[in-house]
Amino acid sequence: MTRPRFAIIDIETTGGIAKRDKITEIAIIVYQDDKIIDRYESLINPERSIPFEITRITGITNEMVENAPKFYEIAKEILIKTEDCIFVAHNVFFDYSFIKEEFHQLGYTFSRKKLCTVQLSRRYFKGLRSYSLGSLITHFKIEVKNRHRAMDDTLATLDVFCRIMKCSNNLDSTYNPIATLLSETKIPSTLNKNDIENLPEFPGVYRMKNIQFEAIYIGKSKNIKERVYQHFNDTSTKTLKMLTGVHAIDFTLTGSELLASLLEIKEIKEFQPEINRALRKKSHAYLMTVRRTPDKFPVFSIKEPEWLDQLDEVIYHYPSKLSAKQHLDLILFNHQLCTKINSQNAEGKPCNGFQIGQCHGACVGKENLQEYIDRFNKACDEVNKIFKHDFILLTEGPHYDEFGVVLVEDGFCSFTGYLNKNEGYSDINLLKESLRPYPGNIESNRIIEFYLSKDKRIKKILLSKNQDSIK
Repeated sequence: MTRPRFAIIDIETTGGIAKRDKITEIAIIVYQDDKIIDRYESLINPERSIPFEITRITGITNEMVENAPKFYEIAKEILIKTEDCIFVAHNVFFDYSFIKEEFHQLGYTFSRKKLCTVQLSRRYFKGLRSYSLGSLITHFKIEVKNRHRAMDDTLATLDVFCRIMKCSNNLDSTYNPIATLLSETKIPSTLNKNDIENLPEFPGVYRMKNIQFEAIYIGKSKNIKERVYQHFNDTSTKTLKMLTGVHAIDFTLTGSELLASLLEIKEIKEFQPEINRALRKKSHAYLMTVRRTPDKFPVFSIKEPEWLDQLDEVIYHYPSKLSAKQHLDLILFNHQLCTKINSQNAEGKPCNGFQIGQCHGACVGKENLQEYIDRFNKACDEVNKIFKHDFILLTEGPHYDEFGVVLVEDGFCSFTGYLNKNEGYSDINLLKESLRPYPGNIESNRIIEFYLSKDKRIKKILLSKNQDSIK
């Protein structure tokens, strides 16, 4: 049996975002049978200026890369060196995503199995305060001449990897992540292996379909191919049931995780796939509601959906009763709202907040109704501030010349789709004609809110009411 071959890799870059920044240096060590069998290193001209802070950390200057080869000039060499290798790096997602993006810009799909020495170090070297490469170098007393230069960091990563391999060889293969990665993925006999190999490694939605070509499972991922392979390596009852009935897999590229997530929940609701239905948990089961009654103090409540009535205005959603209660307590405190009024139990003694100056005295008739309502409304605006105004979100599209678009109107997602970056979008009504209607709801709002906080690359454009054009 052929022993696995590993490509230990480190890169230096102009920044931390693969779709924005560029590689300035790469080093590759090919390792097999407990020895180095090949090595390669090169500076790379990033075709842009290297920020001063990056130069301070790496020592790589603009002058050093001025006459270095551009990535496309060494791309073939990188393919040859890493062919049939497992891609190994410290924080592998970083290095792999940059190299993958460089190849993507050349029109080529770079695909290798991956191992991360950060994740493996956490497993095998438990109890360390930090698992950064610098911390491991210090902990294991690894000799390094030039930190943050590609070859020196690659050699240090190799040292860490060898220690991991030594530990992993002492474990049963059932629990050994390296052995699991190296084991042959079992493709169902009803599927063509080449079709699986040709799945894209980009964000989107995938559909497992039965012999009647009906979706039995719909999922989303930032890397469709990798996620599908994870299904095949899973031995849970859910996955085995899915794989027993799957005869085809199709997909839709979305360009971003945000649009993949929105499309996924839309299609699950529309097609009701058998396995998704079985897995569907009762999520966001607790809602924050507002009740406004003429000539009375408005109140917040936490309710389950089945207890809602026509007077309840839903303004937020929570996965648990505890998280809902904690948020409500914070809102009441921040806006000095009365806990007794809010519990609709204002008779008798004043609330505890009044005694410490936290409540303005609504519970004992010392604050007039309109002042309380004004403060209450500000609290509501804060809770639902993201969706108070109409807006457009622009994300990465499935093609380099496209934007992904999410339009939010009246508090919910109303349209999604894609626009050509070169065509512009000066008129909202024309914009809508290029998009598809979307049935926004509380769950889609949760997704939008999550990705707005997670992905700083998403551009948000606020719209005013009755606005006809976009600036």
